[in-house]
This record gives sequence, structure tokens and C-alpha cells, in this order.
Amino acid sequence: MEIKTKQQGIKVVADVLEIVGGKWRGPILSYLCDKPRRFNELKQILAKITSSTLTKELRYLEELKMIERIIIQESPQIIEYRMSPHGKSIKSLIEHIVNWGLEHRKIVFEG
Repeated sequence: MEIKTKQQGIKVVADVLEIVGGKWRGPILSYLCDKPRRFNELKQILAKITSSTLTKELRYLEELKMIERIIIQESPQIIEYRMSPHGKSIKSLIEHIVNWGLEHRKIVFEG
């Protein structure tokens, strides 16, 4: 898709920030970039997130085709969340955000 107007570019930036921004989506995606995880693993890593919020965020990311919910075992049910093929494309963006964030912290906090 080619950006033809500034407004289109602004909309695309807003779309990306909607996915990676916010309190939980960026961290969830960052952790899933490393390896697939189960719900309770994510809950433990993201210590302050509630189960209902984690469920809501995982469903949202699944709707956006960023992650996949895979049933590993039926009984007892074991479910794993992993990056989808499309979701894997965001890994380099997350790496850039981390690098930029490190530089930003140096400038702001270390002066």
C-alpha cells in the first residue's frame, strides 16, 4: 500500500500505535516474540495484569492476526499463544523500539 496523503500516513501510525501501544499489548508481543507461552506464563511475567485483562488483550491481538491461540492438548486443555506469521513481522519494529527507548533513557535520565 502506498501512502498518498499525510492523513493516510497519520492513520497508519495510529494503527501501529494502537497495536503496540498501551500498557499490555507491547509487553505481550515482546514476550511472545521470544517463544510461545501459556496463559499462566504470561500472567506470571506480567505480574500486575488481571486474568480478565490478559484474556481481553490476547483476544484482541488474535483478532488482529498478530498471535495464534493453539490447543496443545484437549484434556486437560493446554493452550499456547504464539506469534502468527503476520505477527512475526513486528519483531524488528519491537527491536527498534527497544533500541530507541534505551537511547531515549540515556538522554533523559542520564543527561
